[in-house]
Amino acid sequence: MNRLLAWLAALSFLSACAHSTPTEAPATAPTTAPAPAPTAEGLALAREADALAMSGKTGEALPLFRRAWEQGFRDVGLFYDAACAAALEGQKAEALTWLGRAAEAGFSATSHLKSDPDLASVREDPAFARVVERVAANEAKLNVAQKPELRDELLRMMEEDQAARRAAGAAQFKDAAANERMRAIDVRNTARMKEIVAQEGWPTKTLVGERGARAAFLLVQHADLDPAFQRQCLPMLEKAVAAGEGSGKDLAYLTDRILVAEGKPQRYGTQFHNVEGKLVPRPIEDEANVDARRAAVGLGTMAEYNAQMQRMAAGGK
Repeated sequence: MNRLLAWLAALSFLSACAHSTPTEAPATAPTTAPAPAPTAEGLALAREADALAMSGKTGEALPLFRRAWEQGFRDVGLFYDAACAAALEGQKAEALTWLGRAAEAGFSATSHLKSDPDLASVREDPAFARVVERVAANEAKLNVAQKPELRDELLRMMEEDQAARRAAGAAQFKDAAANERMRAIDVRNTARMKEIVAQEGWPTKTLVGERGARAAFLLVQHADLDPAFQRQCLPMLEKAVAAGEGSGKDLAYLTDRILVAEGKPQRYGTQFHNVEGKLVPRPIEDEANVDARRAAVGLGTMAEYNAQMQRMAAGGK
């Protein structure tokens, strides 16, 4: 399910030594009609549905997904998770409806869609093939780039980064050889990213496509062994975001990563660490207004993010 992607995404932004993210997260895109503003009840229902689905209680989650939709909650991840819940409950027509909504909202993880075992019950339906076509079209848009060769190189580097992190994570970061391989890949990727930035400037969406730009951010985010380089990249990413060529969410995560490395309070609350066996946010500046700053870059509330982190720590799927 897409919630697996969310779990991996959460791991990416821990400020401890273990960082991982999905190699392909769903992208969001404007729908053809403005979405209604979600009610407080809709937000609460969505959180509850997600928690139930993550614990395997898809039958209990499904009616809550429906009610969250009725209350105006619109989120590409929710659509996908609801589709998986419906498929697992044998509600094929409903699963395909949710998948259609996900595609309309910009879901772009084609390979994940085609291989997710939760969707096995609907995969042979002709309507599923039509959804795959729409999702593939979304993904193709993310690949449009002035420099496709550089885009492909960045994506290969990201895939190597992710494979190393999955291997280290599978061993709970207790395998010295896996940890060293991850470190060596980070060193090599950082060296190459320094060359790319020196030659091209920040890899923008226009230059390397949206997926390539995301990969570039991720590789810099994981350049923890060279904090000076991360700091060098920050104003470049800020400029790209201001020009519509970068992601505000990426900027928030990199900003927090740098601030935490410098021993300063983070600004957006993205960085967590383990305190007495519990994941808690690193200190946050002006914490009373953190949700406003998060909203400004497209992030959900701190409460929602914290709940996601706790579910991840508890072993949610």
